[in-house]
Amino acid sequence: MKRLQGASLWGVLAALALQVAQAAPVKTAHAQAELLSEASSVRPGQPFTLGLKLTPDPGWHTYWINPGDAGKAAQLRWDAPEALEFGELEFPAPGFVPFMGMMSYGYNEPTLLLVDVAQTAPVAGDALLINARASWLVCDDQLCVPERANLALEIPLAGGGAPAAGSEDWRVAAFAEARALLPQPAEWPAAFHESNGEVVFELATPLSLEDAASLYLFPEAAGMIDHTAAQQVDVWPGRVRVAVPSGPRVARYEDTGLVLSMAMDGAPRQAFSLLAQRSEGPAPAEDSAGAAASLIVPPGGDAFAGGAGQAAGGGGSGTGPGSSGGFGAAAFWQAVAFAILGGLILNLMPCVLPILSLKALGVAQMAGEKPEAARNSGLQYLAGVLASFLVFAALIIALREAGEAVGWALHMQNPLIVAILALVMVAVGLNLLGVFEINLGAGTLGGKASGGKAGEFFTGVLAVLVATPCTAPFMAPALGYAIVQPPGVTAGVFLALGLGFALPYCVVAFLPGARRLLPRPGAWMVSFRQALAFPMLATAIWLYWVLGNQAGVNALTLALISALALGLWSFGWKRMAGARISLAWRAASLAGLAVVLLSLWALPRMAAAPGAGSAAEGEIAYSQLALDELRAQQQPVFVYFTADWCITCKVNERVALASDAVTGYFEREGVQVMVGDWTSEDPAITQVLQRHGRAGVPLYLFFKPGAAEPVILPQLLTPDMVINTLERA
Repeated sequence: MKRLQGASLWGVLAALALQVAQAAPVKTAHAQAELLSEASSVRPGQPFTLGLKLTPDPGWHTYWINPGDAGKAAQLRWDAPEALEFGELEFPAPGFVPFMGMMSYGYNEPTLLLVDVAQTAPVAGDALLINARASWLVCDDQLCVPERANLALEIPLAGGGAPAAGSEDWRVAAFAEARALLPQPAEWPAAFHESNGEVVFELATPLSLEDAASLYLFPEAAGMIDHTAAQQVDVWPGRVRVAVPSGPRVARYEDTGLVLSMAMDGAPRQAFSLLAQRSEGPAPAEDSAGAAASLIVPPGGDAFAGGAGQAAGGGGSGTGPGSSGGFGAAAFWQAVAFAILGGLILNLMPCVLPILSLKALGVAQMAGEKPEAARNSGLQYLAGVLASFLVFAALIIALREAGEAVGWALHMQNPLIVAILALVMVAVGLNLLGVFEINLGAGTLGGKASGGKAGEFFTGVLAVLVATPCTAPFMAPALGYAIVQPPGVTAGVFLALGLGFALPYCVVAFLPGARRLLPRPGAWMVSFRQALAFPMLATAIWLYWVLGNQAGVNALTLALISALALGLWSFGWKRMAGARISLAWRAASLAGLAVVLLSLWALPRMAAAPGAGSAAEGEIAYSQLALDELRAQQQPVFVYFTADWCITCKVNERVALASDAVTGYFEREGVQVMVGDWTSEDPAITQVLQRHGRAGVPLYLFFKPGAAEPVILPQLLTPDMVINTLERA
């Protein structure tokens, strides 16, 4: 009995050893991530290998080191003892992902990415504690979703009892299979050069003619080749030349890693990796005579079927020779057109109306200005708008590259930024009322269109800031596309959105006929200017309401104290502008400014932790688990994603969702309503938005019992629209 108990104890210890050497998998919206160790225990100083296993859901795929025309490779950030030195992630040869005139490289099956780890010094303790932050992009035929997971692994240090015999068989087999799929290093001389719009790769190789003729070349350098184009492969004994149309970034590379994927003697596909250096030109002419084999290999064609690294898009011939390159011109120009239309319509959204009222003053002034002054005013406003949208694009790109889930209006989720924006609205309102004067032009802070270019630029910046809580029709698909594309595409779509947003004001500025329709300037403009202060102060009240919901009553009180201090500073500023400056007014003004700065410094420290949001009677807060449970019970579910700072959302909720007609319909039909509150940052909701091609709220989804995908409702709602859409579903 004691022997049996001892054997059982060793079995438990072995099982525990295996358990800690394999982190629990993390399931995200469209994939599963897992951190594995090849060995169940390691000895001090001994190198070992870890693996990141990514398993995309059926119909979804992840990406290779060079994702091709679109995509992003998986990344790991380590939090581990300093004595551990981590190598680079090693990727198997990829497959093809054709979509809408683009070609990317990736995997549609479980993929184990290996990492070699060295111990540079002894590690204290009984185990190695390793944490990793994994980030990757997962896509299907329509959507791309940036995902991430925090993974933890504990690997026992050898010295205790060894695991039971055979307990590592699965581990050894899994890592052995992953190594077999990795490109094998090859010391083959390789070079490339540019010629007549093509990149030509020259390889010296011992491969047989049959094997070499079946290869497909994957460069690790992004943008080096046209990924949609066919590759011209010429083969001689001991030498291969591959010619492919060049990509937009080929000029920047002096070398690149190459992965050669080929079928060898009917065996499963094999891959080799080597380094190619830029050369002055082609190999000597005598080596080029008498080609033994020559063929054209299209992306996703027969030369890549049936082996390891099957095409992520399910095989097929891809786009074939002659396809357009780059990042997919059709998709890009469609996104640009949608962005321009969305920018135009954004001018009519509720959150932009206060700025439009402010611009009305500048427009009215144009009627009395010279054409050159009016054009300059329009150009400065356009510059402010475009610069602001470009800053937003850069911020989204930076956060995306850092593995963060991002979306439209992300700055409105920060209480400090909301408080600063509210202060700006108070300052503009006080200026329009004449409490103080800072002439920055164009009527923005009391100037004229003929002077003060900074004012027009500032108005453009301010207009973009207050416009971001709204999402107009056509904007959602454009921004949903832009935030997962390469940086150049993202910036281009955001600039198109800014162009559409600034277009109405620029039309008035540049067309004399439009200006002749405006009322002539006169004394009425003084009263008109003062009246415009009240929409700005109303906007400040709304922002303070948002701040109170975000950060609590203490933070709201501190922000209001800051607004009061701003009033004191501005009051003292005007008195300081006189000929005789009183020491008391100077002290009052400086004291007010100091209180403003101290309040803003203290506000984040006093902000309450964000809550889960409140739901109206009969509604429940959104969670994926609750949604899955309701759908499993065949319950119809209406989910709406909103934020306190989204005026479009609040108008829809008051006009449509809270109407007697809609609430009565939900009650009669047994529709459960869920609300997802995105007022403060919520990565789970960000993923849902991106999954449905949206960069921000609002988003309205109806899940019909038994349906695989939800019905997406428009962004502007009426009671009849909601009821009719659900009836048709």
